[in-house]
Amino acid sequence: MLLRRRSMEDRPKRDGVISIDVKSLSHTNLVEVIQKLKDSEHPELLRMAQKELVERLKQKGFTNKKIATLLTINVYGVAKKKAIATEWADALEITKEEFLQLIGKR
Repeated sequence: MLLRRRSMEDRPKRDGVISIDVKSLSHTNLVEVIQKLKDSEHPELLRMAQKELVERLKQKGFTNKKIATLLTINVYGVAKKKAIATEWADALEITKEEFLQLIGKR
């Protein structure tokens, strides 16, 4: 997995900077990175990884509806599904409300 901390020489003044080349990750490693970045201090990296995964799925013919269904399969409770909609709507380039409509929730 390509999670790496930058050395002191090439690190900007901010502490704890992480860079990830999401394009070079396997599908499995990309999913692992997304899981590890959830609720982390790096929401921009999480969004980048999510968008990469969605792009790969769409290249394989998955629709937004299919992706939203996969993300919420075996998830019980409207609150949990709304949380997933909030987390993934941007990656799918739709609104949270559109995500919920795709999975039959309002």
